[in-house]
Amino acid sequence: MAERCVHELVVEQCVDCAPAPRGLTKFVYTTAQGQVYHRVPGCKALLEGQRYAERLGLEIHDVRRVALAVARAEGRGACSYCLWGYRPG
Repeated sequence: MAERCVHELVVEQCVDCAPAPRGLTKFVYTTAQGQVYHRVPGCKALLEGQRYAERLGLEIHDVRRVALAVARAEGRGACSYCLWGYRPG
């Protein structure tokens, strides 16, 4: 029988309790309108994207910390700058 976590889910299926993929953390950073997730909230590409949106007069969204599983479920990809070697399995 599969091991259950404190949330009564199979550990590998729980967003909070599942181990992170090799080379990643359990949590990543993104914005409401961003298409990718980042390893760190100060990622150069993330900050440049916000500056670019600001120059275009678009709304700037706060950086938020989310579980990697949530970011992937939202259809976001990995940042090619701060996660350049990561390829989801």
